[in-house]
Amino acid sequence: MSGFLEIVILLSAPLVLAAAGELLLERSGSIQIGVEGTMLIGAFVTFGVGLRGTAPEAALLAAGVAGALAGALFAVFAVWRRADPILVGTTWNLMALGATAYAYRLVAGQTGSVLQIHTLKKSALLIPWPVLLAFAVPVALHALLRFTRPGLFIVAAGETPHAVTAQGLSVVAIRTWCSTVSGVTSAVAGGLLIVTVSPTFVEGITAGRGFLALALVVFSRWSPLRLIPAALLIGGATAFQYRLQATGGTVPYAFFLALPGLLSLVALALSSSKDRAPKALGTPAP
Repeated sequence: MSGFLEIVILLSAPLVLAAAGELLLERSGSIQIGVEGTMLIGAFVTFGVGLRGTAPEAALLAAGVAGALAGALFAVFAVWRRADPILVGTTWNLMALGATAYAYRLVAGQTGSVLQIHTLKKSALLIPWPVLLAFAVPVALHALLRFTRPGLFIVAAGETPHAVTAQGLSVVAIRTWCSTVSGVTSAVAGGLLIVTVSPTFVEGITAGRGFLALALVVFSRWSPLRLIPAALLIGGATAFQYRLQATGGTVPYAFFLALPGLLSLVALALSSSKDRAPKALGTPAP
């Protein structure tokens, strides 16, 4: 496997994992724009646990626990209390950015010492197995939503929530569960950045990947299987950006940084997805 292809896969895995969790939540009728913040928390928890000499897999597990708590906390405000999910998500992003930056300075000191942790070992396919599992998540999500009874109720909660309540089920409970799972995937996605791409933590290490994950959900038209090629496209653009920066030239540096985001905007502009969004997306649970 070429080095460039390996980098594309490593950069795409966090995107596809975070987007899969957000897609699940949106299919249930809620939306969390604080994916970026949850990824930041997952990255810092992975880094903090890894500093104690813990295995990278255990550090990712700790990030998943933190993500579950984050997802449940979001559900308390946006689902149970029926607060505006956009405002809750925006607040979450700001709090996570400040909290992780402050916590990192407590760990590394004011000088910002470079601290590194152990990264994941490569499997027989030359890619760490958690990265490979990340690409299996959309496939499992597709099977859940399309072929299982719980998946049917999740889809119904995002399309016709009153039909769910008519069956004696709780839309609040369904969306809370989906929010918790979404928190896990987003946090682990952030952790993957630490144990695969960069073995250290810096302020804002996610660099907008949470927002890219949100864009991928729309670009994929809320179809789990379409997340994989979409994430590989953005991951490839990011890897290509790094290669262009290395070659230099007359192209401004800012263009390289904006390339993945520009590609996402173009993809969204060319896609027609208004009729694909869950009909009850963003509406309070009955």
